[in-house]
Amino acid sequence: MIEFKAECGHTIRAKDEHAGGVVRCSYCGYKASVPDTRGDDLNFLLRDVEQAADAKEGARRGRRRWSRLFRRSRRKRAQFDPFAIIVRMCYAAGLLIIVIFVGRKFVIPLFQEGGLPSRVSWLSEEDAPAATEPDPTGPEDVDRRGLLTTAVQTGLYLDCTPPGATVYLAEASQAPARGRLSGVAEKLQLRSTGRFLDVPDGRYVVEVVLPWNDLSLTNPDLPNYEDYLAFRRAVEHASDDERTRLLEDYFVPDEAWPVFIDQTADQIYIVRQYRNVQVRKGRLSCVRALFLPRIRPAGGKSFSIASLVAHYIPARRAYGFNEDHVRNELDYYNVPEMDRESAIKALARIGVIPYVTPDGRTRLFKIGIQDGTFAAKVIRESTE
Repeated sequence: MIEFKAECGHTIRAKDEHAGGVVRCSYCGYKASVPDTRGDDLNFLLRDVEQAADAKEGARRGRRRWSRLFRRSRRKRAQFDPFAIIVRMCYAAGLLIIVIFVGRKFVIPLFQEGGLPSRVSWLSEEDAPAATEPDPTGPEDVDRRGLLTTAVQTGLYLDCTPPGATVYLAEASQAPARGRLSGVAEKLQLRSTGRFLDVPDGRYVVEVVLPWNDLSLTNPDLPNYEDYLAFRRAVEHASDDERTRLLEDYFVPDEAWPVFIDQTADQIYIVRQYRNVQVRKGRLSCVRALFLPRIRPAGGKSFSIASLVAHYIPARRAYGFNEDHVRNELDYYNVPEMDRESAIKALARIGVIPYVTPDGRTRLFKIGIQDGTFAAKVIRESTE
């Protein structure tokens, strides 16, 4: 039996036949060389020195190997990763787009003159700030006449109060004699109003449509709309002829004909059609649709313009005209002094306003979109 102390410090016992060989330490598993007791003491010492040197070299190699592994890991963590940078850039770009959209859609209009139509347009005259009664936008607009927001001279202009209606346009020759334009293959559909269309000369049918539950009509925060819920309940169970009568009784008239209710499987729509709209070369035609409630004064048969101006008509001036001339024209049509100011405000903001004159006729007062001229058209004869 050979007993010796290994490099690990433990005492190892090996059989004689393992002399000069290699065994493992039973404590730590480290390989140890069994001394050859058959040689001289010098050889034994040399082998011990060689074994110690080999053990130290192995330890140094192990440390270098682990050091290389750690350095390699650090280098990997610090490597340039273009994919990660691209992903971060995409996230940043998406966030920037969202911020720009929200700012332009909701924040900026709050600080512009007139504000958001869904909020400022419905303020009463007492609550509206002074900035909502603007003069023309600059000195160069003082002498301008007609629509102040464009230099377009030809084509078709479409607008709606309140804004946001869907507009359909079709040539008169292709439009059906009755009903919606939905079946016309060559129709043009627009998602908003207050825009110009460059269309060929000809005759057209323009259809302006609002869902009967549109927020501009059903918002409970707006004044005088509590009657609209009763109107909807009556419409829901009425016949087609009764629905038409209810529409004419609830909304102020304009140049639309016919006005009717269209019911699909999913929705009920209020439809105002404008037939025989002529577009001619060198002339700017227009359709200005009104979805305004007919607010009747106490004990009266007509409707109140002052209430429309205060609550339902946008406050921003959009049309320029000679106010003295318009006052004289309103005087000619026997419009009372108390209604003239409201009529002038309405004409400056939306360009059209219906009015029941003392002779019982319903006239539509209009401002020319190109030159600001005043005109009056009878749209309802007296029923008396």
